[in-house]
Amino acid sequence: MDSTFEYRNCPCCKQNDFEVLFESNMQTYDFREETETIYMLWGERHGRHVKCKNCHLVYVNPIEKGNNINEAYSQMKSVDAAIIRESRLRATESQMELIKKYKDDARLLDIGCGEGFFLFNASKAGYTTKGVEPSQGAAAYARKEFGLDVEAKPFEELRFPENHFDVVTLWQVLEHMLYPLMVLKEVHRILKPGGMLVITTPDIEGIPARILKKRWWCITRLHINQFTIKTLTNILKNAGFKNISPVSYKESLSLLMVFIPTLKYLRLYKPLRNLFSLNSSLGRIMNKILLPYPSTLDYCTVIGFK
Repeated sequence: MDSTFEYRNCPCCKQNDFEVLFESNMQTYDFREETETIYMLWGERHGRHVKCKNCHLVYVNPIEKGNNINEAYSQMKSVDAAIIRESRLRATESQMELIKKYKDDARLLDIGCGEGFFLFNASKAGYTTKGVEPSQGAAAYARKEFGLDVEAKPFEELRFPENHFDVVTLWQVLEHMLYPLMVLKEVHRILKPGGMLVITTPDIEGIPARILKKRWWCITRLHINQFTIKTLTNILKNAGFKNISPVSYKESLSLLMVFIPTLKYLRLYKPLRNLFSLNSSLGRIMNKILLPYPSTLDYCTVIGFK
């Protein structure tokens, strides 16, 4: 096997008995391409997706070696922050309303915090916040734009004190992680007794995924685990969490965030880039038009407690 890759057992139950759902369509040069953003990607390149026969988790096997993935995330350029800003701030307001139902005025850690939009709203709501983000560019944006406390490292490299946080969040992060069960066990360790975990991932049983199958936009090189409410609940149970339940919040996209990936998919974005940039009147107008929708349409969100 190419030294770029490594095989792994099921990230949830550790079994090694699976069926292949579809094969990889990636070439070696795809792994050398620089990833500019974690947003606005239409699914094209993807690894081999398999389904565990024991717990039914869908995951990519084999995967790129861990050091290659971490290096790619560290060097990832955050070029869409201005485009996604309004939409993400609106969606994270709804995420904060969800958390406030259970925990108020708490110490909160956001793993994979990106450009800090959720942490900004958490700070405004009175929470003591800390962020972890492997992308140097996204972490720098969060610090400069919002003055947030963000550690520019993979979560796996940090050792927070035991029983330290009241709330830990992973918004669309667990699908990227090589060893999600190990991460969740570490989250369990650093949460206070009674502490709350909130996780959102793309839902491979959601309506868009069922219709589009492997053309679904969340089937990408960057997503190496594909969850459902059931498999997400199972992996939380395996990590020691209890009182696990599905929840929802209001997601948000701008018209521009919908339009640009479509243009990229149709190979029309480069010649029309200037027409739809934020420097153009049309681009600014389209970016102000926000399209709210329930998170359950395309994501599975669960909460659990220590």
